[in-house]
Amino acid sequence: MHLLLITLLFLLAYRLGNWREWSKYNHTIFYVITCNLLYNFFCHDKLLWEYKPDFFLMSHTMIDLLYTFITLPAITLLYLSFYPFAKPWFRQIRFISLWVISSMAIEYVFYKFDRLLLHNNYHYWMDFFFYPIMYSMIRLHYSRPILTYVLSMGIISFMLWYFHIPLK
Repeated sequence: MHLLLITLLFLLAYRLGNWREWSKYNHTIFYVITCNLLYNFFCHDKLLWEYKPDFFLMSHTMIDLLYTFITLPAITLLYLSFYPFAKPWFRQIRFISLWVISSMAIEYVFYKFDRLLLHNNYHYWMDFFFYPIMYSMIRLHYSRPILTYVLSMGIISFMLWYFHIPLK
């Protein structure tokens, strides 16, 4: 299942992404990659979610690296390529909501088929908070990166505290 999702998102980004202007999204793609790497660094000994390997992928780490360097950049490129920047705020909220619902639906399938395991008091319902924050931060980073870094430090600190992640 993981390879199918990775391949599908790669192909969608290749076909539909705004590659002519990819450099506009470059810094935000690096921000998303960095956030995922920080999650794995801080939560290495106490994962909140873990990808269960498929046939060809041998470990959570291998799957997560493919998600970090293929899936998340593809999602970011597609998201920003179609984001309705010049539209009224309610259209932007609707756009973000569609991405949140889609992400949660895909994740639910992985969760139900035991390809995504949730640990350490992280529950599926918490994605109702995670995905809106994630997509809002991607959008904010595109236009206000310094503010996004400051807010990200606060969000990371809260999550480390809330989930009792030890900093060794």
